[in-house]
Amino acid sequence: MPQHTVLHPTLAKVLARTQALLGLSLLLALGGLDFFYPSAYSVQAGVHGTSAIGAMIMGTFMTHRAYPLIRGVHVNMESLRDMLMLSTALNFTALISGNWIYMRYRGTDGPRDWILQHVANFHNVLMEFKEFISIFPFPLMLAATFITFYYRDHLEERRDITQFTGILILLSWLFLLGGFVAGLTLAKLRFV
Repeated sequence: MPQHTVLHPTLAKVLARTQALLGLSLLLALGGLDFFYPSAYSVQAGVHGTSAIGAMIMGTFMTHRAYPLIRGVHVNMESLRDMLMLSTALNFTALISGNWIYMRYRGTDGPRDWILQHVANFHNVLMEFKEFISIFPFPLMLAATFITFYYRDHLEERRDITQFTGILILLSWLFLLGGFVAGLTLAKLRFV
């Protein structure tokens, strides 16, 4: 039986990377367009939108890095630590900027007042849920980052710790996804 050599086509890699960069650019532009919205709070909205989308992208990427941790597959721990630090920083930025824009949300004639007048049940269910669920991704990512630095040399030997770290990353992503979807829904209903 003849043996065929499989060549890794560079065109496929270039196209896949181009597609990923184009998708990333479009997502970040979605949040970046908030800077140009005619509002006194466009800077706060732009910072929060961009950081929340960045946190969601990194959280999704980290979720794909968590699966091998849970399964016990060898993972490049140095790369994982760096990505966890970046993801934690983006989560922190999204959390701080979310609190920054929250002042406008709760302010006089803000989106909260409009939503309570037009769709009160939406606010009472979804927004009260979002206010609390959006806090959880940061401490979970921070805990995962701390674990990878604390157990630096022994992390690959401790399967229980690597699985726990993977579970923390997955939980963080689930909370991040819930808060992100609720935030997008809010922005669609009434912009700040």
